[in-house]
Amino acid sequence: MTSVVGVPVNPVPTQVGPAARAAEPAVRLAADLDALDRQSLTDLTAHNLAGTLAAIAAHPAARRHWFGDRETVRLGDLPIFTADDLARGSPPGSSDLVLDSAVSGMVLRSSGTTGRRKVLYHSWAFNDRVAALGARGVRAAVGEHLPRRVAVCLAPAELNGAFDFAMNICQRLGAQAYPVGSGMDRDELLEVMAVHCIDTLIASPGFATRLIGTAGAGERLGHLERLLYIGENMGVGRRTLLGSAVPGLRITSLAYSTSETGPIGYQCAQQNDNVHHLHEDVIIAEAVDAATGDSVAAGAAADLAVTVLSDTGMPLLRYLVGDRVRILPGDCPCGSVATRIDIVGRADQTMNIDSTTVSRDLVMAHLAGLGATDPATVQVQVLRDDQGFDLRILFADTLPGTLTTDAVRTELSRGYHLGRVFTSPTIRSFTVVRAPLSAFAGNGRGKTPFFVELSPTSTDPEETR
Repeated sequence: MTSVVGVPVNPVPTQVGPAARAAEPAVRLAADLDALDRQSLTDLTAHNLAGTLAAIAAHPAARRHWFGDRETVRLGDLPIFTADDLARGSPPGSSDLVLDSAVSGMVLRSSGTTGRRKVLYHSWAFNDRVAALGARGVRAAVGEHLPRRVAVCLAPAELNGAFDFAMNICQRLGAQAYPVGSGMDRDELLEVMAVHCIDTLIASPGFATRLIGTAGAGERLGHLERLLYIGENMGVGRRTLLGSAVPGLRITSLAYSTSETGPIGYQCAQQNDNVHHLHEDVIIAEAVDAATGDSVAAGAAADLAVTVLSDTGMPLLRYLVGDRVRILPGDCPCGSVATRIDIVGRADQTMNIDSTTVSRDLVMAHLAGLGATDPATVQVQVLRDDQGFDLRILFADTLPGTLTTDAVRTELSRGYHLGRVFTSPTIRSFTVVRAPLSAFAGNGRGKTPFFVELSPTSTDPEETR
């Protein structure tokens, strides 16, 4: 029997006929999730699950897609839902997954970190709920010390919902928002933040590091009190660097959220780095073996499957979000009974280098013996043109000096796949570069990818021979 963390779903058979639909009211949000006791939270989640299944059942195409000919639905009996499943069931190719947002609402596109990009259709009602969850999560993180003047440095447009999400949170918190985006000149942005006494920055960890993680930037940001980050894990190295640049800077997750699901988790004042509470009234989380769909033992790292409880937009059942997590036992020291998850990282990321697929986990497994264990302190850069490619690996300048070009090449060459890259007839050079984290290349959404493809004319930081 599949175990759904914190919620006894399996003993609750949900009929998908008209009588059940009439008996189930709309999905409800808790005003303060952390104020609920375990029984109240369990009851609310079960109620919202029943409402979600009834809403799907009322939509003929969605019912066929999710339930087939089942008359009774138990969540744990449904198969794992993948990114490819989502892509096949979404507009414009299909409207099977869309309840009420095919012609009115917000259309987003995922970043494609773990596969092909997915296009998501959210209703306006679901979008309002996303903002409410985001604001609820920030309140849990900051308490009474709410942001007052906020620079929102996320990529606007490009079918990316993070910028709109952050602006809506600012509105709900009563803050003054500065919609800067991610393309302003760095010196101009620092000047704007200084002149307007910005106390809160919303950005990805990579963007924040490039903005304020270099010498002298922190001196211009005397009013900056908090960084609310989103889009990727912060990592110990970046947290330390930012804390040194702006002493006393409080670094908190804005939300653990995806384009597909909306907010999944939030942080309280007792958490940092990658641990989040679940929005457990509207999110059911399972740590599963992605190949089988079976749940794993509590505390073990596994793939995260989430069920989004909603009667509007695009509900998702047992959807693999592309992250690996650990479900943490026990209650949080803050007093909340909401389940906590530790985000281990993205499901393995890959890049095709000269017809050879290389994964992040494989690279990091070889580098661990040389002292590099945090993927946020490493970046693999491929500088490619029609004649061949140069391979460059950046390491944070705080890592051990054992990470030399010769040592790294020798270690990586031991692996079969990486060995093929180094023996490719089109590789021109390999270098190891020591650089500050602020010098790592970012993408168009402000994140710092592990693999990045650059022009061969890209400027090299100082190389380590």
